[in-house]
This record gives sequence, structure tokens and C-alpha cells, in this order.
Amino acid sequence: MKKYRDTEGKKVVEVSDLSYLTDRNHRYNWFQRHFYHHRLRRALKKASKIIAADKTVAYDIHRFYFIPINRIFLK
Repeated sequence: MKKYRDTEGKKVVEVSDLSYLTDRNHRYNWFQRHFYHHRLRRALKKASKIIAADKTVAYDIHRFYFIPINRIFLK
């Protein structure tokens, strides 16, 4: 996850991977998964624009965080 502001001053979040939510054999333990999940949820809630690495990540953002598809853009 990368957070920054665009030229208009709006908050933008760039998400590259959500495998820690879908893969149970991920290298993160339960606490790290919980921490990153809530951190990303808060950032996505405040962002005006969300950039996803690919269609799978965009679908997972919509699936896990209930973000409308029109706020998610592909890289």
C-alpha cells in the first residue's frame, strides 16, 4: 500500500497485493494480517481515488472492503 496526494490535493491509495487476506499460508501471522487489514481499511475509507495493480486486486478490494467499483482504477 502506498499513500500520497495527487495534483489536486486529494488522497490517493495504491494497492499492489492483497494475498495476505486470501492465502492462509502467507508469511504473516494472524496479528500482522489483522493489523494490515485494519490499516488498509482505514486508508481506503479516507481515499478519494484508489489505484489497483490489476483486476484481481480491484475485485478483492471490492469484495473485502465494500468499496464501489467506480472509485477503483487500474494501474
